[in-house]
Amino acid sequence: MSDLKKLAAQSALSYLKPNSMVGLGAGSTIGYLIELINDEIEFKSGLKFITPSLETEELLHQYGLHYSSISQVEKLDYYFDGCDQVDEDFNALKSGGGIHLNEKICASKADEFILLVDHHKFVPKLDATVPLCIEVIPASLSYASELIKMEYEDCQPSITIRKSSKKTGFLRSDHGNFLMDVHFKTLPEPEELNTKIKMITGVVEHSLFYKMATEIVVAENPFKVTILKLK
Repeated sequence: MSDLKKLAAQSALSYLKPNSMVGLGAGSTIGYLIELINDEIEFKSGLKFITPSLETEELLHQYGLHYSSISQVEKLDYYFDGCDQVDEDFNALKSGGGIHLNEKICASKADEFILLVDHHKFVPKLDATVPLCIEVIPASLSYASELIKMEYEDCQPSITIRKSSKKTGFLRSDHGNFLMDVHFKTLPEPEELNTKIKMITGVVEHSLFYKMATEIVVAENPFKVTILKLK
């Protein structure tokens, strides 16, 4: 599996050009990409980076690569990230990290949003194996939870609130909100899900990236990469 992630990361290097403004997401594939940039890109000192991930920021600092905060950058040439699952219609679920709000901000600023995945994560159609993570303000937690159960009763949603591993109580997002994981028995249609969840009062953002990616780099075996472009 790690070989495929490295291959996907290696393929991302070909996009980079001198003086590019680059967004980097989170996860092991992005970690490999940072190592490769440091080792193989001659013009790395001219690249500038932003990231929604504290772990990625630490790696950039470790390798001496120049980075800025998200708020200081208006436009990106590229935003690279992984995901939990992505389908042939360019819908992706990025639920694991719980930082999807800032990830979407980065993706929205980018001319090209490129997902780097191994073939296990590329599916014909998104399914219910990955939960939908919803960032919600504390005051709306109960309301949003009950409304989702009612609206999607046919899809049999099961809802859990992420708890902190470091202290008693719920985990807080980078913005001080709660993270709600919705496990559906059957995943609703992405277009409807994308719109309806955002319309719930108190919901800040969710982890479904509906047709946001412009390209998908799929590593299929140690020697083959397929690049898909949004039509």
